[in-house]
Amino acid sequence: MQKKILSILISSLFPLLLLAQKKNLIYTQRDTIQFEVVERSGKLALQFNPEQTKHADITTSYFMAITDLRLEDADLQLAYELGATEKGFNYISSVLLLNQAGRVITPLPFKAKGDLGSLPEGTVGLRSMTWLDALEDVLIFGQKYQLVLSTELWGNVDCADVRPAFTLSQQLPHLGIAAGGLILTGIGQFQKSKKIDAYNTYKNYHANGESYELAQPFFEQAKTYEKDARLYTYAGWAVLSLDAAVYLYRAFNTRARQKQYDKYCGKQSFSLRLDTRPLGDGSNAMQVQLAFNLK
Repeated sequence: MQKKILSILISSLFPLLLLAQKKNLIYTQRDTIQFEVVERSGKLALQFNPEQTKHADITTSYFMAITDLRLEDADLQLAYELGATEKGFNYISSVLLLNQAGRVITPLPFKAKGDLGSLPEGTVGLRSMTWLDALEDVLIFGQKYQLVLSTELWGNVDCADVRPAFTLSQQLPHLGIAAGGLILTGIGQFQKSKKIDAYNTYKNYHANGESYELAQPFFEQAKTYEKDARLYTYAGWAVLSLDAAVYLYRAFNTRARQKQYDKYCGKQSFSLRLDTRPLGDGSNAMQVQLAFNLK
C-alpha cells in the first residue's frame, strides 16, 4: 500500500520534468550590397562602394553583416559575419540577386556552396558562400545588381507567445504533492507513537509478571508499528524532497527562459537601418543601403 502511494505521487511529478521546447523563428536580418560588373586590368570584376561592407560591432539586434564580395574566376564569392548565439540557437541563411529590371535571381542548389541553408549550432563569426559560375550563368557586363543576404535566427524562444511564467495554477500541483508528503510523514509519526505505546504496554506486562503469552503480542505490534512508521516517514521525506527539487528546477528554468524572452523578444518587432552613400562610379548619384530586422 505504502509503495503504491509513493509510486503514484512520484509519477505525478515526472511529467513536470519533460519541458521540451521546439525551435521558433525569432527574427530575420537582411543586408544588401549594390555592385556593377566592370572591366579591370583586362578582366571582369565587381565595382561597389567599400563603405557598404563596413559595419559597427554586431549586437543582438544586428547580428549579421556582409563583409566582402568578389569574383574568383567565374564564381561569385560572398563573405559575411554572424554574431554569437546561445546554446540551442542556429542560423538559416539564403542569398539572391536583383537585376536592374527588378528580377529576382537565386542560385540553383548545386551552384551554391559554403555556409548557406540551415547552419549547425555554433556557426558564428566570419562565414562565406560561393555562387558557382555566376559570371557565366547570371552576371552581365555593364549591368548593376543588388545582392540580398537573408539570415534567420532560430531558437527555443517563441516571441509570438506570452512571456514565460511559473503561474499559481502551475504551482498548485506542487502544493498538493507537498501536502501528500506531509500527510505521509504525519502517518509515520502517528505509527511511531503507536509503536511507543505498544512497547510500553509490553514492558509493563513484564514488570507486573504477566505471562509471555499476554506480553508478546504487544511486542510484535510494536515491531509492526516501527516498520510502518519508517515506511511512511521515509516515503513522505522522499516525496517532499523530490517535489521541492522539481519546483526549484521549474522556477529557475522559467527565470532563464524569461531572460531569453526579454533578450530576443523584448525589443520592437521591426527595426530599420538606412544608409545613403555615393555610388562610387564618379557620378553624383547616390545609393541606398537597407537592412532591417523582422521578429
